[in-house]
Amino acid sequence: MIEIFVRYGELGLKSPPVRSRMEKRLAANIRIILEKIGFNHADVEINRAWARLIISLDIPQNLTEKESSIQKIVKAITQNVAGITSVSPVFRTSSNIVDLKKTALDLAAKNLKPNSTFAVRARRIGNHDYSSQELERLVGEVLFESLAEKHNLSVNLTNPDYTLSIEVKDDFAFIFDEKILGIGGLPQGTHGKIFAILRGSIEDAISGFLMSKRGSNIVPITFQLKESKIHGNNTNEIEKQLVTFNLLQPKKHFFYYKVDFVQILQEIGFERLQCSTCDKLCIAISEKIAKEQIIDGICLGNARTTILDRIPEKSSNILAPVYYPVISLDPAKIDHPYKENFSSEFCLAQCHGYKNQKKKEIKPPSPKEIERVVAEANFSLIKLDKD
Repeated sequence: MIEIFVRYGELGLKSPPVRSRMEKRLAANIRIILEKIGFNHADVEINRAWARLIISLDIPQNLTEKESSIQKIVKAITQNVAGITSVSPVFRTSSNIVDLKKTALDLAAKNLKPNSTFAVRARRIGNHDYSSQELERLVGEVLFESLAEKHNLSVNLTNPDYTLSIEVKDDFAFIFDEKILGIGGLPQGTHGKIFAILRGSIEDAISGFLMSKRGSNIVPITFQLKESKIHGNNTNEIEKQLVTFNLLQPKKHFFYYKVDFVQILQEIGFERLQCSTCDKLCIAISEKIAKEQIIDGICLGNARTTILDRIPEKSSNILAPVYYPVISLDPAKIDHPYKENFSSEFCLAQCHGYKNQKKKEIKPPSPKEIERVVAEANFSLIKLDKD
């Protein structure tokens, strides 16, 4: 049996009805991500307890396979499921003090490193023969008597190297010694649907990630350029980013839109392309796609060096505003778990628009010209199975 505590933060501040709805959404998102990484829906049970969720998987595995599965699950949900502040793999036992001591000693003997300090933290709900402080002392004594001399351990209640935590509720207890941080925010699917413009740049990708953290379902719209002598190639970067957005999108079957951007930019002319023109085109095409459905906004990113010399573009649809989540921010200082995938500086390094943005002599296309190009733009919906 694998069991994992899932803690949440911001959604715990909501009113009881809203909180209940968000907890259900969070549990559903966890189920979807676990299914995407290979765990059968029928094997996963998620229950609410102590203002948190408990994931349980009853699958036959040896110790090595179990540890590998735990690492796989923890990595997937902490990096891709918004609303989670931290998780802990836990070991269940009874609230009997003998069982508590044995389980705690087994875990500490495995993970407590020599020449380190330790502490025991306990909390409980229900009627027991011991208080929380007494439980900390009793378990701490067992660890010290059994391991201290052999491993040169000492107690430090202020700033220990190793903390063993115990949570007791009625007849059951959970013991753990890890707390892995999540991405926080609110569960995806609680705040509408956002189209995320992806052009191969790190700013676009992080913008989509930040909107996902605020509870939005993200649908990528990719504007792809294949390699040529005139412009660079952004398809490799976009494909890497789509792998991430597949996991961020709480749908069993991932989907996104693909736009032939080469044809559009050829119509405009690369010599006339500027960042502002590129944004106008991408936003207008996103609005064209949005006519087939209801969306709550469009997000995209711009490097600080390109946005300071102009006014950000806006949507013609008042019900679907344009969001610039990274405006005036340094993407390198934004905490996100995708540094390997979100590494491109395509827009800065290879884009004609970036090079032309400060050239005052360039005459941008008129609104009618952009409208004509957008009307002729081709796009396709790409649906991928979970496999």
